[in-house]
Amino acid sequence: MKTTIANLRVKTVAAAISATMVLACSSASAMDFDVNGTKLTFGGYAKMMVIYDTDGTVTAPYNGDLYSVYSTPIDGTANADKTDLDMTARESRLFVKTATETEYGTLTSHIEGDFFADIDADGPTWSNSNGFRIRHAYMKLQNGKQSILAGQTWSNFMDFAGIMPSMDFSSDAGNPFVRQPQVRYQYDFAPGNYASVSLENPSLGFCNAGPAVFVNSGSSEDKLPDMVVKYFYGNKTFTVSPRAVLRRFEIDGQSAFGYGLALNTSVKFGAGHKAVLGMMYGDGIGRYAGLGFNAGAGLTTANDIETLKFKSIMGGVILALSDDVSWTVGAGYSKQDEEGYDIGALTAIANKTAFSWHSNLYWDITKQLQYAVGVMSGKVENMAGDEGDMTRFQTYIKYSF
Repeated sequence: MKTTIANLRVKTVAAAISATMVLACSSASAMDFDVNGTKLTFGGYAKMMVIYDTDGTVTAPYNGDLYSVYSTPIDGTANADKTDLDMTARESRLFVKTATETEYGTLTSHIEGDFFADIDADGPTWSNSNGFRIRHAYMKLQNGKQSILAGQTWSNFMDFAGIMPSMDFSSDAGNPFVRQPQVRYQYDFAPGNYASVSLENPSLGFCNAGPAVFVNSGSSEDKLPDMVVKYFYGNKTFTVSPRAVLRRFEIDGQSAFGYGLALNTSVKFGAGHKAVLGMMYGDGIGRYAGLGFNAGAGLTTANDIETLKFKSIMGGVILALSDDVSWTVGAGYSKQDEEGYDIGALTAIANKTAFSWHSNLYWDITKQLQYAVGVMSGKVENMAGDEGDMTRFQTYIKYSF
């Protein structure tokens, strides 16, 4: 549906936008319309997830609605060996996009949010309320082969063409996962072939948050942005993307540089099948290694700053069983160097190794309606040599509009 609206008062435009959002929620696809030369697109999806944990469960992050293998409970702790059933719709989301032609090029924007903000004070007792949060909020100016992006979106360090799909936000060990404010420049050599560089929001990471302390972080400061460089090449059969991140740490008046390297590739084969492989290595890569549980730097027992080494590998296959049914099988392994523990920078409960595997089945019932069912199992070992494992079964129904 397209409706042209011109020379209307602000109140009239606001009313039209509100009405369009209501209609979009009941429409079978995202809705576009024009306002004074700007194209607006509204859309999103409603998703109902059922989660069943066995041989252990997780309560963080996001009350356990997201399972990161790095958070697998250690044997003998409170959540080990537990069985838990949970149902949630908080991943449901809404977005609005704009596109405007200007004398400088095409100016686009994207604002998107879901309900993963933790404000549910009553929990599941009666309302199951969750707060709306920003996922993406950025603008992008495209002028020929060049573009500049400013705002919050996925880190330039990520490559979606070379990773496995997942039932929720998380995936196997060894997958980068960072979404943050940044300024990014990109040059397109040809369709599916580009290089980009970005300056991104710095942070020591999640490794010293809450009651669990994984690293001796001292008093850290963020003085310089993280810098990410990326190259991507893709054609109908093959993709490859090498990336690098450079970071600077400031802890208790001392400073050190850290870095991370990543390489992801994918190959399509047969009748719609695809194989992916990804590797990461870094000395100070930290939170870029996946969901923030790995430390980038810390203080040794001698109070000297030390960057921390990490390496990982992941891969899998996506098999097209028919035009509307696909089956995925994947696994990942990561290792954080125990040298950091030996010198006192990492604590005994810091993650040493993590391994996980998953298998999911996706059925596109219609173009907008998808059903999926799957299983993910994880195992971890911490620096003290303690181990833990758990298995999560998941199923969902998702309607995209």
